[in-house]
Amino acid sequence: MHTARRLTATALLTLTLTLAWLATATQSGAMPYPPPEHSYNQSPPPITTVVNHTGSAVWTYAVVALAAAALTLAVAWTVARLRHSHTAAAPASAA
Repeated sequence: MHTARRLTATALLTLTLTLAWLATATQSGAMPYPPPEHSYNQSPPPITTVVNHTGSAVWTYAVVALAAAALTLAVAWTVARLRHSHTAAAPASAA
């Protein structure tokens, strides 16, 4: 029961962090590219120029987040199984 609770807490934490990261990535991807701070002898761009810098697509962030969440859960599950197998295989000593 303790292992299930630990895995559930890890899964919920990973999901929460993933959703927060995706929300931030979506918001920052929608922001326009900031102008340069200093324009040293540069003429402004022509008015007809349209510059779109949206960054990476949101699905890229979603794929990376999903892979990270799956890896985190797999490692947590493996560690929990290893700990469980070591405690079950340990001989009972009567001290």
